[in-house]
Amino acid sequence: MTRLEALLRANAAFYEAFAQGDYERLVGLCAREAELACIHPGWPALHGRSAVLESWRRIFAEGPPSLVCVEPRAYVQGEAGFVICSELMQGGALVATNVFVFEAGEWRLTHHHAGPRPPLEFPEPTGPLN
Repeated sequence: MTRLEALLRANAAFYEAFAQGDYERLVGLCAREAELACIHPGWPALHGRSAVLESWRRIFAEGPPSLVCVEPRAYVQGEAGFVICSELMQGGALVATNVFVFEAGEWRLTHHHAGPRPPLEFPEPTGPLN
């Protein structure tokens, strides 16, 4: 398996853990040496392992929102990589960036950022763009 394929697999594992509300699995997918950060839609930026993990615990306590990752596109840059994807959920879609570092021979999540996005299908332009 290439590093790019492994990165996409790590990203898929993150969404599987999230969909199942599996907090312990999510913790296991996070970086242990690199700092953690996270920006959930509508939340302030969170910095540090305890703040980020507590945010996941709070989200899971309410029952994880049902969402599906689509159109993941991965980029590997040395010992870091990131995946940009769309998150489809009831009532809309988000765009997300998941940043990973290569620690102890595997990709580990170090940053997640999701926010609103326009609909997945864009209408054709009807006139000149200004």
